[in-house]
Amino acid sequence: MVDQLLMGFGLVLLFTPALIFLAILFNKFDHPNERRINTIPIPTAGGVAIYLAFFLTAHFFNNGSLLPYFVGGTIIAVTGLIDDFRDGISAGAKFVGQLAAVIAFLVLSSSPNYLISFIWMLSVINIINFIDGLDGLAGGIILIAATALFAWTYSLGFIHTAGLLLILAGSALGFLAFNFHPAKIFLGDTGAMFIGFIFAALANDSVLSENMVFNLPLLVLTLSVPTLDTFCAIVRRLQKGVPIYQADRQHFHHRLLELGLSQRQVALTAYMLTLTASALALILVKLQSWNQFIVLPIVAAIYLYGAGRIGMIKPLSLKSERRVL
Repeated sequence: MVDQLLMGFGLVLLFTPALIFLAILFNKFDHPNERRINTIPIPTAGGVAIYLAFFLTAHFFNNGSLLPYFVGGTIIAVTGLIDDFRDGISAGAKFVGQLAAVIAFLVLSSSPNYLISFIWMLSVINIINFIDGLDGLAGGIILIAATALFAWTYSLGFIHTAGLLLILAGSALGFLAFNFHPAKIFLGDTGAMFIGFIFAALANDSVLSENMVFNLPLLVLTLSVPTLDTFCAIVRRLQKGVPIYQADRQHFHHRLLELGLSQRQVALTAYMLTLTASALALILVKLQSWNQFIVLPIVAAIYLYGAGRIGMIKPLSLKSERRVL
């Protein structure tokens, strides 16, 4: 199965320089602004390389029925591509594209619980897209999470899904060669939403179909960094009374940068947290015990404490404000 990983890796290494050339040729860049970290224009929509590598490799190795993944993945990639090329579309239009991709996938595939699968997939697409604000961050997190999910699915006998996860991991690893700081190209919404979609879809067709009650919380644990980041962003914006989709500069990576870490150090910190959380998830999978519902709240409390300490979220005040008359 390693050959699937290597082919996905190799094709991304082949396609990405061509995409950089095309982005420069057609002037498709992410330009610096008040909420972006890059200080110079960087080519965008690099996720097209992962999209092409993933499906070409999967087709070459005849990895079972790819239709649900292809239809849903194409819808989400096209939605992201439009966003990247138009330098942003409305949150509503983007959400419609996400809905269409998830519904198409669920209609064409089997699911143990359509409502939970629907919420799971939409959530993962968005948390990966939200965390993609720093060189190598989203791609590295998906690389680690997909590797952990590969070990999990393979142990359960989901060989087809395990192979696809290796392709995803290989493609993400190949892209990091161009996306780790200093990045030569960005994933763009094309790539961030696509890798989130594929990860969520593969999890849905494997471990979620095996034992949803036990496995869903552990899946969330493998994506603990983007989950925490999105949760804090929602709470933060509710506290401020602004729309939850309104961008700010208080995300996980923003706060660590302001504390003095470099872009590489922030990315490596996220990798370390994801690796630790994924290892814990695999241990809890092995135990298959209700003890996980004791461990997970403790982990969540530690994460929230850390988020508060670095300024991602403000503690809820229980004291009422006094008015000066």
